[in-house]
Amino acid sequence: MNEAVRYELTGGIARIALVEAGGTVLNRASLVSLSTFLERAARDSRCRAVVLEAEPGEEFCRGLDLDWLLTAEADAPEQFHDCLTSLGTCSKPVIARIAGRVVGGGLGLVAACDIVIAASEASFQLSEVIVGMIPALIAPFLLTRLSPARLRALALGSRTLTAPEAWQWGLVDEVAQDDLDTACYRQIDRLLRSSPDALAATKRYLQKLRAPAAAELALARTELAAWLADPEHLEGIRAFAEGFAPPWFARRRRSRV
Repeated sequence: MNEAVRYELTGGIARIALVEAGGTVLNRASLVSLSTFLERAARDSRCRAVVLEAEPGEEFCRGLDLDWLLTAEADAPEQFHDCLTSLGTCSKPVIARIAGRVVGGGLGLVAACDIVIAASEASFQLSEVIVGMIPALIAPFLLTRLSPARLRALALGSRTLTAPEAWQWGLVDEVAQDDLDTACYRQIDRLLRSSPDALAATKRYLQKLRAPAAAELALARTELAAWLADPEHLEGIRAFAEGFAPPWFARRRRSRV
């Protein structure tokens, strides 16, 4: 299995780690591994909960690999969408343990998790418009946590949220006031005292109430496919991926006093 993502089951807790050497940038291999490990955790009766984290942790996720997105087959967006969906449909509660920076599509992973616990130094940025992309696939998942107004400000403004700000906005459920692991273990202890069947049934029910509707997801796929079909859009994204300034980069002119 791809070493960009690691899986370990200990004490009833499945830990799925995005490895900074390759897993924190999402591509075909890491998405397939992540989905596979979520399915493994769901099938394993010994597993009571899942923790999604990054190793070593300074950077949780940088979003989709732009090189892969530009050269991959047409089903690349589908793979990302399926992975986000699997986080919500996994029968076990999924905790996102955020120790560092989250950018772009990584916010989709965060929003799709059941419980999000972040270190005080963690940060969150929806940077798609800077790259030349639209947040089509992750917006339906972000709307399960953010108000439409908050999502609009985040998507158009590309501002970086601190962990306390992300908590105020609803993207984060808890900011660790002490040690991040201590905060995660407190939540794990509560889950271990809960009925596994009741947790699974509650998660299924809440998914029916709040999960992105099929029409929303179909619209997301259609919008992204149309965007990526435009050669000018691809040229700008490719320039950004290669380290060059895309054509839309501009600086505000300073007015004279």
